[in-house]
Amino acid sequence: MGSTTILRGFKISAAVLDTFLAANNVYETYGTPPFYKDHPDDDRISVLLHAKIAKEDKDADKNKFRVMIPSLRGSARSEVAYVTYTWVTVLAHRELAMDEDLPAKVPLGFEGLRQEILSFRDTVPDGHQILDEGHMGLYVVYTHDIRGLYMPQELLDRDKVPQHCDRCDAAFFNEPNSNSAFSKRQLHRRDVHGCREDIDPLPNA
Repeated sequence: MGSTTILRGFKISAAVLDTFLAANNVYETYGTPPFYKDHPDDDRISVLLHAKIAKEDKDADKNKFRVMIPSLRGSARSEVAYVTYTWVTVLAHRELAMDEDLPAKVPLGFEGLRQEILSFRDTVPDGHQILDEGHMGLYVVYTHDIRGLYMPQELLDRDKVPQHCDRCDAAFFNEPNSNSAFSKRQLHRRDVHGCREDIDPLPNA
């Protein structure tokens, strides 16, 4: 399983990004995506990006700044990476409110970060660069398998106990040695309230 991320930010060759990372004592990516779940506090790349931004804006949201790298099972490592200033991830499907989820306004300090990373182009051979190095835009990136593992809040909430019916006051608890509260809630909604939703519905996320 993987996930798809829609982001605003800039496109950069993995080679230029890696040179920037090495200069800041952070391990290079070599075109391999960071682990999605490590962002923001356990991903050293995310920590570095936020530290750079925080020099210009001490109140900057650390969650917004990260590196996304595309990957696909059976394909070579990516030669391209993306540095974000806002992003949303999709597991199955969701509605986007562009002004709220993906605002176009570039935050304070981000252009300085972009120029700093681009300054490492001169140290990278032409053959390792991309034509649109540093281009700002709206991008969609898919990251497969465990490195793209995204668990939306909707799925996490299904493990909470007790589970409550949204149509009445009924509450449901797990059976011994099982996580059955959510399934019992769904069966109750079907049998008592006539809801057609499955016991394991597709997340709206």
